[in-house]
Amino acid sequence: MTAAPAPDLLAEAARVDVERRIRGCSRPIRLVGSTTRVLKATGEVIERYSSADELDGVTYVRCGDRRASRCESCSHEYKGDAWHLLSAGVAGGKGVPDTVTEHPAVFVTLTAPSFGPVHGQRRGGLCRPRRDRPTCPHGRPLSCTARHGDEDHRLGEPLCADCYDYEGHVLWQWHAPELWRRWAIALARTLATTAGVPRGRWGDVARVSYTKVVEFQARGVIHVHAVVRLDGPTGPDSTPAVALDTDDLAAAVTTAAETVRLVARPIGLEPVALRWGAQVDVRPITGGAHRDGRTGDAHPLQVAAYLAKYLTKTTEDFGIDGRVGSAADARYLGVRPHAVRIIATAEHLAAHGGDDYDRLADRYGTLGYRGHPITKTRRYSVTFGHLRRARRHWRQRPAGLDPDATVRELPDDFDPDGEDTVVELREWRFAGTGYHDADTAALALTSAALARTRRAVSDR
Repeated sequence: MTAAPAPDLLAEAARVDVERRIRGCSRPIRLVGSTTRVLKATGEVIERYSSADELDGVTYVRCGDRRASRCESCSHEYKGDAWHLLSAGVAGGKGVPDTVTEHPAVFVTLTAPSFGPVHGQRRGGLCRPRRDRPTCPHGRPLSCTARHGDEDHRLGEPLCADCYDYEGHVLWQWHAPELWRRWAIALARTLATTAGVPRGRWGDVARVSYTKVVEFQARGVIHVHAVVRLDGPTGPDSTPAVALDTDDLAAAVTTAAETVRLVARPIGLEPVALRWGAQVDVRPITGGAHRDGRTGDAHPLQVAAYLAKYLTKTTEDFGIDGRVGSAADARYLGVRPHAVRIIATAEHLAAHGGDDYDRLADRYGTLGYRGHPITKTRRYSVTFGHLRRARRHWRQRPAGLDPDATVRELPDDFDPDGEDTVVELREWRFAGTGYHDADTAALALTSAALARTRRAVSDR
């Protein structure tokens, strides 16, 4: 009689098999169930997949987390998808015509206003040198002659926390998505006025397409990087029917940023007028620009790479990793003092600011920011869903070429959006997250093998 494999060998076999399936994901999702593909016209089953067919009887799915601190593998994949999405909108490809490079486009950075002086890195080297060495009303110095390194814990911290406008900071952060929406409306209106087109007819001659990415500054407030492009009425496949160039688009971006205002009226506080900061940077995007240039024209692929790198970070630099329930939780977790004060202010607004601020309690982990890390207009470029369906299709149906061929091609009938002739019937349930430990993996592998044996015997 053959001896059963040792538990450690079973566990190792399970680990190798899982690694093959989820490609290095550090926090995979475990599922149990099946998917059946059926021809719509005849009801014929053409393919069936079940978790019971796997070695350990479990299907593992990649977590898909964009944060590098959570899963390096999925974060890297997310960054790659974001690069393709961003670059297609400025250089063409992925269904976007190459002629999009002829459309006026600019790389925009919009910042938050100042809520008080903070420690930072200046081009001159020193933080905040002042010959007169002033002090604030609380007796603290408003100057700093230190040269802060990248890892200096003081970066972004207020020179005086009691002088810092934490309420204005949180209100601006909470309303930033609405401020952006109003800016986008103002931009279209400004362009229409510049072109001499009635606002009601703007959509008949042109449209503004954009994608934006938010970055958390060291002071705990976001600023926005965006690609803004002027298209024809149907998107990147049409030419704008107005005589506007890149300079006109850049001027309209600046004008809209200077004029947009939003008044916040939290209960118990005076109304606060919110606006974009004075630092508005606009750079034309041109294919002839230098890829490493920091000023002047920006290269399309440089812009895509610059934006994609910010998508895998959120607030982990402040010591926040996941959900935070209160300022006390944040303090217990070792979050930076400045971030704790921001969360404490948000906590007070959520409790006393009125209905408009109830949901601030869900956003302590992002320091009050309620928007998405990346958003885009519908016609800017390809979508994340399209890219992921294409990848899944490629893995399920690899190119039918000789393995030694130097060129791989997708099948002629490739359709990332699915086939109308096939219906998928899915029956899945959640079974947990993460890997099994060694003992559990060995037990799961043994149980699945016994189950397959019993099914084979019963089918005879």
